[in-house]
Amino acid sequence: MFGQSQQWRNIEGHTVREPLGTVGLITSFNYPLLLTAWKLAPALAAGNCVIVKPAPQTPLSTLALASLASDILPAGVFNVLTGGTEIGEAMIDRVDKISFTGSTRVGQMIMQQASNKLTPVTLECGGKNAAIVCDDTHLRHAAEQVAMGAFSNAGQNCCAISRVLVQRKVYEPFLNELQMATAKWKAICDKEFHEEQEWYGPLIDDNQYRRVRSIIDGLDMKPFFEGHIQSSHGYFVPPTIYTGVQDDSYLATEELFAPVLSILNPFDEVDEAIHRVNQSKYGLAAGVFSNHMQTISKVSRYLKTGYIWVNQYNIMPPSLPFGGMKLSGIGKDLGQSGLNEFTVEKSIIGGFC
Repeated sequence: MFGQSQQWRNIEGHTVREPLGTVGLITSFNYPLLLTAWKLAPALAAGNCVIVKPAPQTPLSTLALASLASDILPAGVFNVLTGGTEIGEAMIDRVDKISFTGSTRVGQMIMQQASNKLTPVTLECGGKNAAIVCDDTHLRHAAEQVAMGAFSNAGQNCCAISRVLVQRKVYEPFLNELQMATAKWKAICDKEFHEEQEWYGPLIDDNQYRRVRSIIDGLDMKPFFEGHIQSSHGYFVPPTIYTGVQDDSYLATEELFAPVLSILNPFDEVDEAIHRVNQSKYGLAAGVFSNHMQTISKVSRYLKTGYIWVNQYNIMPPSLPFGGMKLSGIGKDLGQSGLNEFTVEKSIIGGFC
């Protein structure tokens, strides 16, 4: 950590960053150990004590980590509380900071409760992340990256691609490439393992499975592509692609947290694509696929999202801050910014008489 130093005549001023005290970390089920590490490491490095509340569906990896750390850290530095929303609600009023990863709805509830004491929050919430595919890109590579961004971890990823805008000239060729790329994704429950295949797991639980199935089954449109699952066991939803999706439809505006991908109507000019992507109430992540530097620069500059991939997806170096805009959240995980989130900045100014 570092601060600033300034001087005016015989007066010197500088800043220091200090730990907040005890911070509460609330993580989601989709990457339980990874998300804990994202928050735990900078919180401890900044000098705080930590209380982690893992998602009730996935507490075991966090408990195992705490057990391993018990021989390293002093008692009371790293604590884990398991349970449901009542645990999180009780924790908010008792800590000096909340760092949360989860749904926008729960993030809003946390922010509202934290406002009673103006407790600082970092909120990494939902997203309706878009990929823009331009007519000068390598279509097969773009299709493979889009499929990976949409279907890895069964789409249970806050930054998963869930809507795609394709330039009109390459709309049909891209769909053909995307269909072939998606066909490689197989459910881990199926037994025919091949090196050229990619694998995804089930949805987290029965509630999420029933929610997603009810949405899919209630649609008045047929999928352009739907994967096949051999086994009937588990909460598996196959990779599913819809085309001709209207910008204002449920599929194009709401986060499903599932392996469902919406291909919106094609665009003609890049400015149009940027405008349409920015209509979302979310602003977490996006991808742009183009080999034209001016296009890449324009899209990266004007998209209202916190994280943008160029000609790739889901690569996340821990040194680069991650976080969103609008209903996707406040503050950052990772990088120097993620470390600063767990500190308070103090200004000191004066001189000698």
